[in-house]
Amino acid sequence: MSVAPSTLDINELFDVSSQVEAEDSTIEVPNGELPRKKQKGNGQIKDIKDVEIPPLPEVARQDLIARNYQIELFEKAKKDNVIAVLDTGSGKTFIAVMLIKEIAAEERLLRMQRRETKLTFFLVNLVPLVFQQANVIKANCDLKVKHFCGEMGVDLWSEKEWRNNFENYDVLVMTAQIFLNILRHGFISLSQVNLLVFDECHHTSKKHPYNLIMREFYDRCPEESKPKIFGMTASPVNTRSALHAARYSEFIAGTYIALLVNQPGSPRKFGHLEHNLNARVFTASDTDEVCKFVSRPDEIAIKYDTPPRYPSTELYKKLREEYLNVEKFNRALTSAQQALQALGPWCSDRVWKYILDEMREKCEGKLSPELCAESQEEERLVRKAMDIVNDWNFQSPKREQEVLSPKVIQLINILKCFKNQTDNFCGIVFVERRHTANVLHLLIKEIEELYFIKPGVLVGHGSHEEGDLQMKFKEQNKTISAFRDGRINLLIATNVAEEGLDIQPCNVVIRFDFFNTLRAYIQSRGRARRKDSKYIVMIENNNFKEYGILREMKQAEKDMKDWCQMLPEDRKLPDFNIERENGGGFTCNLSLPNNAPIRLVSSEVSPSRSNAKKAAAFKACLQLYEKKALNDHLLPEIEWIEEDHEMTKPVKDEFGLVEGARKSKREYHLKNPDLWNNDEDMPSIPDKIYVTVLKLELEDEKYDGQYYRTMCLLTRKQLPEVPLITLYFHGVAKVLNVLPYSVPISIESEDLEIIFKFTLRTFTSITNKEFVCEFEKFTYLVAPLVRNAPINENFFDYIDWEGMRRAVTEKHLPIDLDNISDLEDAVIIDYSDNLRRYFVQTICYDLNPLSPIPDGMAIREVGCQNFAEFYKKHFDLELKHAEQPLLHVRKISKVMNFLQPVPGSLPIQKGRTATYVIPEFCKQYSIRASVFRSALMLPAIFTRLDSQLLALELRTRFDIPIRDDLLLEAITTPSANMEMNYERLETLGDSFLKFCVTNRLYVMFPDKHEGQLHCQRIRIICNRQLYRGARKLQLYEYITSSPFNRRAWRPANMLANIDDADMLEQKKVHELADKTLADVVEAMLGAAYMSGQVDAALKCAIALEIQMEDITKWNDFHANNKNRPRVNAKALERVNVERIEEICGHNFKNKTLIVEALTHASLPNSATPCYQRLEFLGDAVLDFMVVKYLFEKYPDGEPGIMTDLKDAAVNNQVLGAICERINLHKHIIHFSSKLTGGITEFVNAVNELREKNEAVGEYWSELDVPKVMSDVVESMMGAIFVDSEFDPAALQDVFDKWIKPILTVHVTPETLKVHPVKKLTEYMQKEGCFELLLRNHTSEESDTQKCTIFIHETAVAHASSTNIRSARKLAAQEILDKIDNDPKFLEKICTCSTLTRSDSLFNDDEDEVLLY
Repeated sequence: MSVAPSTLDINELFDVSSQVEAEDSTIEVPNGELPRKKQKGNGQIKDIKDVEIPPLPEVARQDLIARNYQIELFEKAKKDNVIAVLDTGSGKTFIAVMLIKEIAAEERLLRMQRRETKLTFFLVNLVPLVFQQANVIKANCDLKVKHFCGEMGVDLWSEKEWRNNFENYDVLVMTAQIFLNILRHGFISLSQVNLLVFDECHHTSKKHPYNLIMREFYDRCPEESKPKIFGMTASPVNTRSALHAARYSEFIAGTYIALLVNQPGSPRKFGHLEHNLNARVFTASDTDEVCKFVSRPDEIAIKYDTPPRYPSTELYKKLREEYLNVEKFNRALTSAQQALQALGPWCSDRVWKYILDEMREKCEGKLSPELCAESQEEERLVRKAMDIVNDWNFQSPKREQEVLSPKVIQLINILKCFKNQTDNFCGIVFVERRHTANVLHLLIKEIEELYFIKPGVLVGHGSHEEGDLQMKFKEQNKTISAFRDGRINLLIATNVAEEGLDIQPCNVVIRFDFFNTLRAYIQSRGRARRKDSKYIVMIENNNFKEYGILREMKQAEKDMKDWCQMLPEDRKLPDFNIERENGGGFTCNLSLPNNAPIRLVSSEVSPSRSNAKKAAAFKACLQLYEKKALNDHLLPEIEWIEEDHEMTKPVKDEFGLVEGARKSKREYHLKNPDLWNNDEDMPSIPDKIYVTVLKLELEDEKYDGQYYRTMCLLTRKQLPEVPLITLYFHGVAKVLNVLPYSVPISIESEDLEIIFKFTLRTFTSITNKEFVCEFEKFTYLVAPLVRNAPINENFFDYIDWEGMRRAVTEKHLPIDLDNISDLEDAVIIDYSDNLRRYFVQTICYDLNPLSPIPDGMAIREVGCQNFAEFYKKHFDLELKHAEQPLLHVRKISKVMNFLQPVPGSLPIQKGRTATYVIPEFCKQYSIRASVFRSALMLPAIFTRLDSQLLALELRTRFDIPIRDDLLLEAITTPSANMEMNYERLETLGDSFLKFCVTNRLYVMFPDKHEGQLHCQRIRIICNRQLYRGARKLQLYEYITSSPFNRRAWRPANMLANIDDADMLEQKKVHELADKTLADVVEAMLGAAYMSGQVDAALKCAIALEIQMEDITKWNDFHANNKNRPRVNAKALERVNVERIEEICGHNFKNKTLIVEALTHASLPNSATPCYQRLEFLGDAVLDFMVVKYLFEKYPDGEPGIMTDLKDAAVNNQVLGAICERINLHKHIIHFSSKLTGGITEFVNAVNELREKNEAVGEYWSELDVPKVMSDVVESMMGAIFVDSEFDPAALQDVFDKWIKPILTVHVTPETLKVHPVKKLTEYMQKEGCFELLLRNHTSEESDTQKCTIFIHETAVAHASSTNIRSARKLAAQEILDKIDNDPKFLEKICTCSTLTRSDSLFNDDEDEVLLY
């Protein structure tokens, strides 16, 4: 037929010679020609002349409600193994869901009778179907359903991981290959399965996983244990031979279904499928009912003329001339020639653009001009070809046979026929090759007459051959989504769209390339499911070519590749080198990656290449198994991954608390210092006693105009040397010297008893609580020295015996008005006003009771004529001595927290508090004011002494070389509100712990890659492990965690009269978070390092039982270094050793370390390992050196600032900037043009900032820094450390040369940029709220990424950006802005119950009656 395109209408297009078909559908196909009758309606045949294209209606989705034919098949499936053959869209999956629910119900009953449990497996052929079918099952039953696909890493799961899934789910949806793998690895057997559902079961043949499951496992399963089989398909015939065996007319008419109606079995041609699945084929008995729900398309065959033999195009000739002998271009040239003959010259030339784009993408990550002349030449050729194509003068397409093939012209004619149905047009054009799809897509967009078509391309993932166009899974989903919502109305697709994918029903399906299997015919036809839809098959006159290529991967080879996937980034597929032997046969040498346990395996002589390859792979598997690189299931040994996976999971103890977490708090026993415990062999009343002088460093013993006495501490045992104690007087620091004397003094029991009574009296007076203690059981006593007593060996002669006797014999003394000067160092008691106690400030000889009230003073007497009138009016007291001077007084505050550096509030002068008092209405307290003031400090002093003594005991117990003051700091928590806490030391110790453990792992495990070492390190240094160790060592007994509390303070071995059993028990325990114990361990390591550098810190780590096997001193790291040479000396040719040593300022003994440290994982077929192990070491080295630097530079830096500075000083951005500054990036050995481009872009950006004088502060923070640049800085640090035999001094030299100059200028508290997320998190923690959640939203529909932040389940901020990091940053900043604008923002949302510390806890001033 030859028709001018401009005059062709729809009837002419479909007009072919007709031949009437008999009513029984037994048309023969004479001479290979197609029948000239076409289908009308559902399975009927009509003349082409009568075909019309009606308007294309919308399709309504049907709810999943069981239909009669579904129930019919369901009932059959309950009794037998069934293969359900129904058209696409007829609801086969719903039958499977009903069967799954039925089997699940039976399983629940059977579990009451038998111990084992059985599962249902739903197997699919394509990954997208995993999610699609799992969602259908979940939506229609209440069973626990889980989906599995390769991207979840299931190939490397352990038996434990699979067992957890088997125990927690009822239905498992997965690809058949995954199920086959877990059967082969022995993770499950078919006896544990109650139902196997095979989706698209027509694939069950030959070596498809469906068939392998049946042959390898089902056939061998005992009959009584075999699971039920349910298969689903629309095309039970899946072979080319079956296609030839059946008459073509049967396929066109869809009469194979009729052959099955009411038959218990199936036609002979379906026997292989029944045999393979051990099931019988069934279909609906009432086909009319099926037709109600499944619309069959009108099937139309359109012929096109055989294309002429096109001569090669000029573009093809030019490219062929350039690249004929370049192997990389072989496939591209072949593809272009195929396109020429099938599609015509115009399409052939256009296909080059797609081919070369793909070749360019494949080149990325492989090419580096500095490395390989061959690679450089290949890259040059690709770019040259792209230049030729880009510069070529392409002509617009014309519907002429010289430009487009007859087949393409006919396709354009077909599509034109639908221009009047554009509103509801929805079609698919099926092609065989990917490049055909892309070129047709371009052509349709350029044909003006097809303006109404919005085309899209849907192709598979492609192969890895050069020139093969690929489409990623994510792009597939985007295309399908666009097709579903109408943004695309014509898909040009390969067979990926034939089955499985959730593509909406179409009203036009065109087979541009002829199907070569019955499955392809039925599946593609099933896409035309709308009412009155058209299924058009384009057929070349007299040409029935068949296509198909089968490729099989050998199992042993697959196992080998699976194992290699466990290697780090430098992993590569095994290299099989097959050689022909002189005596006949073949041998295979298998080369494995450099860091594999085995490097080379050679096979025995085999009769064929294939057998030699298998033999080598099998032999390698055996050796890997012997090396324990493969486990008993012949899977890669992934113990380290399991450990890492488990360590990240919260583990709860028997009380339900997550081990190692900050929120997990427990009560622990609090140790009493041994010094305060009276030994049984001690005399009850000692005749000798040890004295310690407590001397406050004050000039003339005065502070703020008030006197303070020096006190003595008397103990049964000698007090050891302890650090100075800093006391705080409303924020002003004063030093207390603790001066123990080693020689005890003799003392009479009478004198000792006076001191004992004075001690009780003093403690009672300052706390207003009566203490009880037997004289024979006292632990320590206190006694004052006289004012300005000298501190020497005769200090005992200066004890204020007179003051103590007065204190224990008298309570309140009358005031002698004739000797009023005696009150200068007195505590007076106002008998007129509730026995209030006051310190006498001054004796006011210029004022008397009749003096007028001074102006401008807010005192209680305001409003009265004089002081006497106030006493008369308020207390009804008559004045007797009008000339007596007034006393200017200050109310005595209760015991203050002298250990708190933050000043507490001053005593509030309440309305009744006196400023002046009349002496005759007062009495004098029996304890002098200077003694009383010093006594008020005693609870704080003893609290600190308790902590110091526990620190000394801890140091002695573990024999750890830590300074006393640093150890005390290390065991003091922030919650104690002292002037020091462990936070700074914890930061240093955390870094040293990582540093030390990393050193050991590096030297002791030379065959483990960075990923394995990282996971082992996590297991050793994680909070959970540190917590467990601290708990085992009972470190909790020594920790100071509670703030000073005057109400709770008790002298050692003394009880207050108000104490009950609960109070006594509470005093013996304290509450600690698990993480606090972990923090203390790290702080002790930091304290040890500050005390004695790495040797002391290592000794401390060993004492705290941190895993350091075979390491007892620092030199052991070098002595135990098991790393064998990993680099061939020839590899040094790749680097400029002299220049690298100049950059490092270090002369390498082992220069091959330079090559390893600079080699990136992209280098192919390299005997040199990549830098990852050295980077792992260098990361810890650098982290420690930076923290050490910060400690030295900012000795008083707050922990929060130190953490922020560390984060700013150790990250990919700053290290990349350092790499650029020292020009190390120029020496990286890699094989990736992407890296070249990324490095160049970063360097140019930095230079531009310098030119603009904008390279200030953290100028790198907003730049895109290639990670390789930061990696090599760390790996070179690691290399220098190893080469220097693990000498920290060598590290310091390179740190001072590389890192310190950048940090000194660019990373300071003034230049610091705190990330909003970090700032928000710290703010929330400070406020006591831990209900902060950041939720990321990634969209496959667009490039926009979103973040929503929740506080207590309330969404409080939303942000979007092109990447998730920016979105998180914007969302966090939004909340910070809200907090700045509204300080009560968090209060309105947060419902956490937090304990707000109040100064009143330490310095309250409420009224109370003086009891003692």
